[in-house]
Amino acid sequence: MVTLSTLLRGSIYEKLRWTFKMYDINGDGCITRSELCDVVVAVHELMGRRAHQVEEDRKAREQVDRVFKKLDLNQDGVITIEEFIESCLKVT
Repeated sequence: MVTLSTLLRGSIYEKLRWTFKMYDINGDGCITRSELCDVVVAVHELMGRRAHQVEEDRKAREQVDRVFKKLDLNQDGVITIEEFIESCLKVT
């Protein structure tokens, strides 16, 4: 219920924080390439794609690379909550 309320009625910052937490699988405050890749592969599987195929793996890695290029502002190999929010707010 809290999640639904946040997504429907929360501020943009609350929604972005919730989204960040979804990608930060281990909860350490950073999104790694591995975490993002796990989420991308899971989404592909939900869409009926076969994640074990070489082509699908390549597509997932390309998506992760594009996201990191845009969101990892200091290029240290992880995306922090600050980088995530700053980058997302630039787009909106």
